[in-house]
Amino acid sequence: MVDRQLAAEQWYHGLLPREDIKMMLRNNGDFLVRTTEPVAGQPRAFVLSVMFRQELEDQGIKHFVITNLPNGKFSIEKYAFDSVSQMIEHHLHKKESISRANEVILRTPILRQNWEHSHEDVELTKKLGEGAFGEVHMGKLKLRNGRKVDVAVKLAKLEVLTKEQIKEIMHEARLMRNFDHPNVVKFYGVAAGQEPLMVLMELVNCGALDSYLQKQEQPVEKKNEMILQAAWGLEYLHGKNVLHRDIAARNCLYGDNKVKISDFGLTREGTVYQMDPHKRVPIRWLAPETLKMAIYTQKTDVFSYGIMCWEIYNNGIEPYPGMTVAEVNQNVKEGYRMPLPFFVPPDVQTIIKVRCWSENPNDRYTMPEISKHLQRILQIPRPDFAAIAAASQAAAAASNAPATPTRETMTRPQASLVSRGRRSRTRY
Repeated sequence: MVDRQLAAEQWYHGLLPREDIKMMLRNNGDFLVRTTEPVAGQPRAFVLSVMFRQELEDQGIKHFVITNLPNGKFSIEKYAFDSVSQMIEHHLHKKESISRANEVILRTPILRQNWEHSHEDVELTKKLGEGAFGEVHMGKLKLRNGRKVDVAVKLAKLEVLTKEQIKEIMHEARLMRNFDHPNVVKFYGVAAGQEPLMVLMELVNCGALDSYLQKQEQPVEKKNEMILQAAWGLEYLHGKNVLHRDIAARNCLYGDNKVKISDFGLTREGTVYQMDPHKRVPIRWLAPETLKMAIYTQKTDVFSYGIMCWEIYNNGIEPYPGMTVAEVNQNVKEGYRMPLPFFVPPDVQTIIKVRCWSENPNDRYTMPEISKHLQRILQIPRPDFAAIAAASQAAAAASNAPATPTRETMTRPQASLVSRGRRSRTRY
């Protein structure tokens, strides 16, 4: 259990994985405190991570486990303190080495990033359902400028998750920090200081796209808009050099007349990814080369996008109706492709059948090409995404304006540390 004093410290980052730490500690003396990653049957401990040889980059970071002694005090190698906060303040003020073996001096506390939120800033208002790793709630997030925004909150109870599952959640969060597009769900950050781990995202009022389509028949004009909006979102992701790997209507959200791509649990950076053949995969959405060789590329995302277009025009029903997964696997590899409804515009049918579902990936369009042709065919103008992004970044900067608590609301040690601390400017 994290005490209130430690939870309030700006240099305490909770369940921050090592992948993030090595990007935040850049200069000698940079430090932060976190908790150990969960291991089944073992209690978690606090860890002090310090950069002591910056020329070695991430190899120059030392991780010291903070021992909680039987008498309730906290120690690393030398002294015992009543609290972790007292320990940090002592070593920062005295400039005395943490380690007996190496000269490891605490100089600059690395403060929480704008995407790291306190549990106290999150108010849960209504349970929406169950996710892959726990409950999903509607809630409100208090931003640093005091404004409150509606959010969807994924709750992950650490005691029931494996180390790999925690890494997957934080990997998804790390990727989403880079995304800022009207057709990609917005990521607000995580609350990782204590349990449960919270992942905070934009609340999209109509929910999953497949469910929305199943509830009420939509006019073809609206479906045309949906496939183009999804194309814009996937084009953006490919431009960020990531493979989504799970494009499907169930993994998109719909609200305010916009499709938003979400669910980045399988997303990977790069242009090619070799799949683990033992992992479960969404067979009904996969390209033939993925089924044959377990390879993902941007062109396999394009194939899956075509399947999602089929879902949209067919009111969100599952692809390949009437077929088992084994039959889908075999039939797709042998060249079978689903028919599209008669009302789909002929030129759109050609895009999907010929430029998304071609056997040869080289014959498929890229997502920018698909967007360009759909804009022309459907006569829907392309938004000024650069201007939208600039406005979004300005709004984000305003929401994070008071980056730290006011000195009047801090204890003296907290104010002292924050005045000497810095927020990492690393681009993720």
